[in-house]
Amino acid sequence: MVIKTVFIDRDGTIGGDGHFTAIQQFEPYPGSVAAIRSLRTAGLQVFALTNQTKIAAGQLDEAALRISLLEMGCSDAFICPHAENAGCPCRKPKTGLIAQAHLRYRFTNRDAVIVGDSYLADMQCAINAGILGIHVATGRGDAGYQEVAGSFVECASLADAATWILAQQGNGK
Repeated sequence: MVIKTVFIDRDGTIGGDGHFTAIQQFEPYPGSVAAIRSLRTAGLQVFALTNQTKIAAGQLDEAALRISLLEMGCSDAFICPHAENAGCPCRKPKTGLIAQAHLRYRFTNRDAVIVGDSYLADMQCAINAGILGIHVATGRGDAGYQEVAGSFVECASLADAATWILAQQGNGK
C-alpha cells in the first residue's frame, strides 16, 4: 500500500484532550507538528479533518482555525462548522468532508488514511468512506471501541502514525 493522502483529526489527535480547545490554548502533542511536516516533506497531501461545533455556536472563527491548521503544516483543512444536531452531510462519521476534498484534490480513497483519536467519529468515518483508519491512543483513548466494527491500525500518537505511514512508503506495499 502506498499512501498518498492523510486526513488528520485536530482535537485529541494533533493535540488537546479529544474535545474542543480554543486556538489560543491549543497545544500540539510532542512530535505532532514535526509528524505533519515529515509527511508533507515525503510528498503526501496532509489534510486536517475536524468537526467544530463551536463555529456554529459563534465561539470559534472558522478562518482563524483554518489558518492555525495550515500553520501546523497541513496542506488544507476540511472543517464541519455545524452543530451536532444540524443533520449536515459533513459531520464525521459522515463522509461529506471527504467528498469536499475530492472536489479540490485528486486522490483515491484506497490510497488515503484517516488518523484520529475517536472510534465513533474518525474510525467510523474511515469505514464509511472505505479508507484505512489509524486510531491514536491520545485524546479519547479507547472510548467507543466496542461500538465500531472494523479493523484499524493502532498507534500511540500522531508521531507514531506518521512513522507507520512513512514505513509503508518505503516498503512499497
